[in-house]
Amino acid sequence: MSTVMITHANRVRPTHQPGFTDLLRSEWTKFKTLRSTWWSLGTMIAVSLGVSIAATSAFTATYDNLGAADKTRFQNDTIGLLLQPGSQFGQLAIAVLGVLLIASEFSTGMIRSTVLAAPRRTPVLAAKAVVLGAVVFVLAEAIAWANFFIGSAIVRKHATVTLSTPGTLRAILGFGLVMSLTAIIALAIGALMRHTAGAISVALGTSLVVPGLLGLIPGSVGQHLSQAMPESAGQLIMDRTLDPGTPYGQWGGLAIIVAWTVGLMALAFISIKRRDV
Repeated sequence: MSTVMITHANRVRPTHQPGFTDLLRSEWTKFKTLRSTWWSLGTMIAVSLGVSIAATSAFTATYDNLGAADKTRFQNDTIGLLLQPGSQFGQLAIAVLGVLLIASEFSTGMIRSTVLAAPRRTPVLAAKAVVLGAVVFVLAEAIAWANFFIGSAIVRKHATVTLSTPGTLRAILGFGLVMSLTAIIALAIGALMRHTAGAISVALGTSLVVPGLLGLIPGSVGQHLSQAMPESAGQLIMDRTLDPGTPYGQWGGLAIIVAWTVGLMALAFISIKRRDV
């Protein structure tokens, strides 16, 4: 007669809950190992630099054929010409990156491993936002300074813009802030929708389509709504002077895009905490 011995395996539970620094380190590792990260950042650099330089060169080349009003606007708001074209197109690339950073984890199922390693979900999303926002801000600031120095050299025959020119430093710093906030807004949309293609469509649609549709509403209501969309509001911080009738000021535009960011991230925190993965 043989004796069957049954042994109970000890289940070892993790004794260390990852701190926020651990989560930042983990998210940074994910961020830099994704090929989509480098494709998106590379596209942002190429588009932000290329479009701004091309627009500045084209405007300068046709300066003599411009009307008096356009020349005055060019003189009064040169910094806007140097930064805004690149920002408008660069935001599209960075919005795609923000969505992919979170939505791809849901589509591949990797989010389950993330939650197992860090059961507290809101700090994970916060760590993603910090890593994404910090990297985009630093890179966008480098682009803004490059656009400023290259663009000011291109337009020096017709206009002079320096760091001492009122509004220049605000516009350069605003470039990085707007790009960073745009990326975090896209991250929040990705966390809310959890579907890569759908989230990218919404993120790009709010920049490309919705402002134009809202602008079709008659009267000042349409203008206020259109300018209150994140992409449109963010561009105002890069204006030295505003066109007559612009419903919001430079700092008002920045406040609007900050409000969008805070509101959508709050909804994303609630969603990721309550919904199953």
